[in-house]
Amino acid sequence: MRNTPLVAALVAATVLATGLAACSDDTEDATAAPVVAADEVKAGPPSGWSDGGFAPDPASLRCGQTAADPTRGITDDEITIGGLAYLTSPNGSSMAGVDLGAQARFDRANAEGGINGRKINYIGTLDDGNDPARNGAQAKTLVDQKKIFAAVPVMTSSANYLDTFCSETVPFFGWGTNAGYCGTTIGFGITGCQVPNSQTGATSTTYGLMIQAMFGGDAKGRTTALVGVDADSARTGVSELARQIRSVGIDVVYQENPIPVAGLADTTPVVNAIMASDNGAPPDVVLYIADFNSVIKLTEALAAAGYQGKNLNPVGYDPRLAATSFEGLQQSYTILQWQPGSDTSVPAVKQLADDIATYAPQASLSLPTMAGYWAADMFVRAATEAGRELTVDSLLKLLNSGDYVNYVDGALPETRFPVNHVIGAPCASIVQLNGSKYDIITDLACGTLIKK
Repeated sequence: MRNTPLVAALVAATVLATGLAACSDDTEDATAAPVVAADEVKAGPPSGWSDGGFAPDPASLRCGQTAADPTRGITDDEITIGGLAYLTSPNGSSMAGVDLGAQARFDRANAEGGINGRKINYIGTLDDGNDPARNGAQAKTLVDQKKIFAAVPVMTSSANYLDTFCSETVPFFGWGTNAGYCGTTIGFGITGCQVPNSQTGATSTTYGLMIQAMFGGDAKGRTTALVGVDADSARTGVSELARQIRSVGIDVVYQENPIPVAGLADTTPVVNAIMASDNGAPPDVVLYIADFNSVIKLTEALAAAGYQGKNLNPVGYDPRLAATSFEGLQQSYTILQWQPGSDTSVPAVKQLADDIATYAPQASLSLPTMAGYWAADMFVRAATEAGRELTVDSLLKLLNSGDYVNYVDGALPETRFPVNHVIGAPCASIVQLNGSKYDIITDLACGTLIKK
């Protein structure tokens, strides 16, 4: 595999991979008996999904104080917004595009008259360079110097920003792939909290549902191998995914984290173990929780070893890959948490694509770009509903009421708070790269939460 600039950029998906699965220290028994039989799990619409009777304790959520300066960043005619992301990093990975996605949505809102008569003064997204210390320092800059009303988008690997955002009561919106989005009243992930604490008390049928979709809706008797990075978050993330998959009656025959954080040099031991993991035979599905380069290496090595099963990863969707007919991911499946940007038959997705073309034509419809757009959209919708007398406290009261939902028809799944402050929406879509295009295997659909 050539290390092209595109591949280097896509290494950013490492955080997305771990974010889809990771959780804090987890000592629960991941081999517990299934809660729901595989043939009883059904795909539902992307709104109205069942929480399974689970509800978090509001008193357990941090940062619930009222704002000392509830009109910070607001004047009669504008609202100041700024973001925080790693647009660069030492290893070349980045969330580049997240700022452009947000800019496009804010620009359209301003072109339509702003939010209840106020224009959005988007000062841009600060780059923390994937440096935790810089992350915390730039959060202070956004609040103390830039006087932002809210932080949009926030897509970082570190949550050091939370010290400032919590103490100053700064609402923030983005893709909930870091711990700041979990267990607080001020962080709003577009698909909820993606790094749930193991004490949350619920799990999800999402991955079981998606594996079903890969087999035409019937996963009975199928086996899965989970392979991850040798890091704490990825280890516990693999454990959580194993629980999700077993909860719908799909057998997990391999559950290991053999990939060094620095990358996988020799694939042979991993490939040999996977190929014999199902009683001496290969599993039906290999699910990767790893960085882009490691996913490609293992996918290609398994193919060379004769593997004929299905590969599933959370990092392989990017229109630039399809445009080059990227060989390393041909026939691989990718799980997304919203409807793919290629599906412009959905009116909201077409609107997204049109907005990017109009206001940020230099951006591709990558995962970071879409995440930035949907984060901005989430803020615009909520701030609009909060009304002309908008304050930090009124916005948070609305969002945390339990009655407010964020849902973009057919494009972005429903989230509702406080439940999605502690766990993600149980929703996803699946695509498969075939030649120069992504085929949509299943449109955005939702499973359920299951109480542990």
